[in-house]
Amino acid sequence: MDVMPSDGPDPYTLLGVTRAASVAEIRERYLLLVQIWHPDRHQSSSASVRAEVTQQMQRINAAYKQLRDAHEREARARQDRERQARERQTRERHDRERADRERADREREDRKREARERKDPERQRRERQARERETREREHPRARWTHPGYPGTSPAETPSSLASTVHPIAIALRSGERGYTLRAYLDDQRTEAAFLGDQGRLLLFRSVASMRKYLARTEAHELAGIPDWEGVLERIGGAETEPDDENCYEFDLIAHSLRFSPTQWVPALFINNRDLIRELAVAFSIDDVLNLLTVGSPLDHLDDLFRIVDRPIAGWSARRQLASLQGGQASILWRKAIRGVEERVRWLR
Repeated sequence: MDVMPSDGPDPYTLLGVTRAASVAEIRERYLLLVQIWHPDRHQSSSASVRAEVTQQMQRINAAYKQLRDAHEREARARQDRERQARERQTRERHDRERADRERADREREDRKREARERKDPERQRRERQARERETREREHPRARWTHPGYPGTSPAETPSSLASTVHPIAIALRSGERGYTLRAYLDDQRTEAAFLGDQGRLLLFRSVASMRKYLARTEAHELAGIPDWEGVLERIGGAETEPDDENCYEFDLIAHSLRFSPTQWVPALFINNRDLIRELAVAFSIDDVLNLLTVGSPLDHLDDLFRIVDRPIAGWSARRQLASLQGGQASILWRKAIRGVEERVRWLR
């Protein structure tokens, strides 16, 4: 390391070392010069000699301090560069490892998805039907008088057969809390449903009688555009308003049963309630609930297993997978779905 003198003689020349000398060599030379020029060794000399020796010792000390400080700064700078290089290498290694993990995760998810698709022809069939239905709707749009997303459709465009698809249903969101409403299907295949709602909220009534009174006195709801609504009102006024067993849903019971072992789960009960909660999420655009039920989600996987559990061959694998599941997570997710629906409910008495 080359150090230029700021003022005075060259420190290398003064100490008698080369510019390539190390710190140890400089210190060794300095200690040797101290033994020669230290004023204590010249106490018997004349005053002029002692003064010259003192000045020379001061110059030696200054030169040594200058070189020592310069070497220390260089050492610190070198350490900083080495530390920065190590940190850069560490970051690069972590970035590579993270990229490798992400790639491995993507590949693992792709393999799982491919395995599910190979093992689950039922899901492929449903997805194919959904795509075909979307294509049919795009090419031959139907009237959607009950769906909040299509407020501009006139009642005259609605098929008259839809009047017969309106059914009363009962929903138990929580234990001991049952509400009544109406459901109407938008097509003959019953793939799209609409519900008794107002301004994007599901109307639930504490009793069938209160629902009858509400429908008799007002048409300020999204089912009022059904053709032959008068005929629907006549049916509602009779015993047909009472939901049959097929149209009674127990959301809370599903959440409760999923907390226990798979041997206590009832596939048909879960499938029926899952279909209804998805219909509600689609009809009222409840994105949080749709995300919980999306393809590949834990609840969707559970639904897939329940739908094939009674089959001769595929059911064996489904039963094994069900036996290995932990119901606690499914129960938590199902309760989240219930809360998502509850946020869109307006209770009426």
